[in-house]
Amino acid sequence: MTTTHPLVEFDEQISLPPLPPINARFFVPRFVEKPQDPIMDTLRLNASNPSSDSRFRLDKIPKELSLIPGQKIGPKSPLSEEYVWQNALKLDTRGRSSEIHSWDSLRSNAPISASFSGFLSEQDGIMFAAAHYQALPRLQDAHSVVQYLTIPNLLKNMKLTVLGFSSLLYEWDPVEERFIDIGLSRGNMRKRLVIEGKDEVISSDFISRFIQIGESLRRLETLVEQLRSRHVALNKPTLFHLTISSSIRSNIGPTMHAFAHALSTCLVQIRGSLASGPPSEDQLYASHSTLNSIFMYYNQHEGVLSALSRLCNRQGEGLSPKDYEAIPSSPQALLSLIHDHLHFHIESQSPHHINATLAFILTRTSTEYLKDVSRSVGFGSSERLLGDSSFSREYPTFFPKELLDALPVAQRSLKLLRVAQPDHPILKGSTRLSNIQWFWTSEDILAAVNGSEETTTENLAPIKTADQSSTIAYLPALAEFHIFDFEPGSLNGRSCFDTVYTSGPTLALDNFIKSFPSSFPPIAPTLAHLTSLVLKPLLLHATALSTTLLSLFLALPPPLDIHSHLRLIRSYMLLMSPSFRRRLSAALFSDSGNFDADAESSRAFSLGSLRHGTQRADLRRKTWAVGLAPALLDRATWPPMDTDLSFFLRTVILDSYEVNANDEARRDRVEEIENRLGFAVRHISTGHTNAWANPLHVEALDFLYMEYKPPQPLDVVITPDILSKYQRIFSFLLRILRVQHALHAVLRMSTSASPYVFGTLASSRKMLLHFRFIAQSFVANLVEYVYDTAIAGNLDPFLARLEEVDSGTTHARYSDVFSLAEAHSGVMDDILTACLLRSGQRIAGGALRDSLELVLDFTVLVGDLYRGRIEEYQAASVLENLYIQFRNNMSNLFEVLSGTVEKNASLRTSLEVPHSTGVQDTHKAVGGVEALSHLLIRLDFGEFWFHASNRHR
Repeated sequence: MTTTHPLVEFDEQISLPPLPPINARFFVPRFVEKPQDPIMDTLRLNASNPSSDSRFRLDKIPKELSLIPGQKIGPKSPLSEEYVWQNALKLDTRGRSSEIHSWDSLRSNAPISASFSGFLSEQDGIMFAAAHYQALPRLQDAHSVVQYLTIPNLLKNMKLTVLGFSSLLYEWDPVEERFIDIGLSRGNMRKRLVIEGKDEVISSDFISRFIQIGESLRRLETLVEQLRSRHVALNKPTLFHLTISSSIRSNIGPTMHAFAHALSTCLVQIRGSLASGPPSEDQLYASHSTLNSIFMYYNQHEGVLSALSRLCNRQGEGLSPKDYEAIPSSPQALLSLIHDHLHFHIESQSPHHINATLAFILTRTSTEYLKDVSRSVGFGSSERLLGDSSFSREYPTFFPKELLDALPVAQRSLKLLRVAQPDHPILKGSTRLSNIQWFWTSEDILAAVNGSEETTTENLAPIKTADQSSTIAYLPALAEFHIFDFEPGSLNGRSCFDTVYTSGPTLALDNFIKSFPSSFPPIAPTLAHLTSLVLKPLLLHATALSTTLLSLFLALPPPLDIHSHLRLIRSYMLLMSPSFRRRLSAALFSDSGNFDADAESSRAFSLGSLRHGTQRADLRRKTWAVGLAPALLDRATWPPMDTDLSFFLRTVILDSYEVNANDEARRDRVEEIENRLGFAVRHISTGHTNAWANPLHVEALDFLYMEYKPPQPLDVVITPDILSKYQRIFSFLLRILRVQHALHAVLRMSTSASPYVFGTLASSRKMLLHFRFIAQSFVANLVEYVYDTAIAGNLDPFLARLEEVDSGTTHARYSDVFSLAEAHSGVMDDILTACLLRSGQRIAGGALRDSLELVLDFTVLVGDLYRGRIEEYQAASVLENLYIQFRNNMSNLFEVLSGTVEKNASLRTSLEVPHSTGVQDTHKAVGGVEALSHLLIRLDFGEFWFHASNRHR
């Protein structure tokens, strides 16, 4: 199957005759076995083909010679059309310096005029157009119509087009929002306009500027009209309505109205400039050089309208209304869009007129939004909606990061400060401050840098009229009221539609453009620096508001003292109070080695002994949960949920607080502590197996937690999230305390003479004692590390920093009360990290949990052996397996901790030389990951596990 080349198909479609063949002017003969002489070969070729030397072919005479302007060639002229070129070739050119002929030199009757240039392109426009037409003939197109225009006809129609009106050449299509050729709207026909004396390319470029300006002006005016309409989607929907109704129909706020008004002001000013611009009546019959000045006059208008069209997503070649991108409906997105366009043009060194126009739109559009932002933090001269909590937390992208961080904090601080102290001076003084507004002149920028609150835009401007000899000062918002100062009858014959009254907005725009600087001063060289300077008063007020609330918060009276509440939580929820820890251990744990005796004694003092006496018969035959108080194991179910547990735990809190109370003031707070601090039981889900369902597990007491209810002001610092972290640490402390009491019970059982544990198996007895020693060392070091390093090393410096209110250093550490809450949460995160309780520490935390579980299994095994529930030969193999598992697990834990410390050079340094200088900063927290080096030292001070891990490898 053969295929036809695409170029051949294209030639057949346009029906052009084939081009004449081009003969080669040289040839390469076949190589022969002799030297070649190209010079002689060329001479022989010329001698054999003499016609090839002719530079011109007389049979190809151009037929367009009649287009040459000037006097017509007479019929008796010897140089007729068909012989002019032939005679030119036959002329004797000997003795002439050039053989180049121009058209005017070939005619003897052509007018001879002096030329200022020898280039054809610099001749008269008509001469150049004819030459251009001869050199590049126009292709014949059946779907286009060529229309030649004179300069007066062109300028009259372009004047209407540039104003957005229909003319004799183009008419406005409201559906497609573009100008179309008159009379050629049907089919595929199009009109090609050619200016007299210009070629088609130059004519198209000249006319396209006028069409572009007119289309942009009409599109933007249509946009303003639709933005001002409150019922866009309900009134005669068009393609344009479909594109913007979904975005602005539901959110036409003051910012969008301000944008529409500012855009309308710019368009009115541009339309007025276009209407008063050229061409005038005298320029309608101007020369071609005047066309260039007219063309350049509209250059700045095209630049401004092009920038506004790009801002409104109305710029594009062949763009139709269905392709328009929606204008952002939210004030934040709209202001960000305007600011980004202004920043682009400033950085691109765009003309002054474009930068000033965009700056004017940004200034007018952002006025109400900046007032709303100021009101949300209680700043500004207006009392309306001050501190509105429903204000959006989203802000424009040009807001500095410091302000973005300070505004949400200041809004919450304002809400709390008004509840805590409504008559605070900062709440009253902020209303006297001026509103946030943009300023652009060098004088205003320097005034803002120097701390002056007055700018030229706020000065009282005296209003002078022709009918008044005096001047009266008015605020800008009241300037229109000067009309009532005229004498009665002085305005007879005048209308409110006169220019003196209707040109106010455009005059403001003109003044703004004139005062807009060509470049910013060195103190604020970029738009980002200027933005920070404009918003600086708002940032200072937000920071002052947050600092004021922090000072007031830290100076609360004793019932709401933050220090006492945090120390109370530290004493109880973190078991840092020795008396509370001792009483809680007595209520929940037991280190006795005689389970039967403890069970009988607990039964005698149990409140439910009479109700549950029949359920205790099988208690001695069950496995002993070593380390737990017998009172908790009194019933046959676990976890215990009777009144005995509630009674014991309630008395633990009150009794331990009374022991710590040394004065009457603290005794008066017993009732408040009782209402805010207490024990609670987690919800037990049905059908789900929880870890605390078995008393033999190390998580047996995880069902129990402490609950604290902070007072109303303090819930900002003591949040539910922070309390949940306290509860996680509390559950971890109960685990290690239970294992510690279980080991104490093993110590008593292993040293008892009757019965003597592993009395017949000496090797097992030795392994028992060795296992007990390393387990006791592990748990004891772990308990000391948790209390002294993980908890006290992080929480005590935090509490010490809070007590530095009098020295004033607390404000430097915490900017607001919410940063104080974040610092509190960070301290709890460090404690969780130091205790290997974070979710990202699953490997190390799991190894630590398994080690505690193996130790607890070891104590349960010794308890069963001590009570005679298992024989020694049976317990020996179990003991050996537990010992091997414990050593392997401890080796894994040591490897994980060593790898964590080795990853950080600072941790490795603290491990090698801890406090080598002897000077310790009491206010410097140990940290979370940093504390693991201390744990590594405590667990393997003699490098026992280090060598064990090497042997294990």
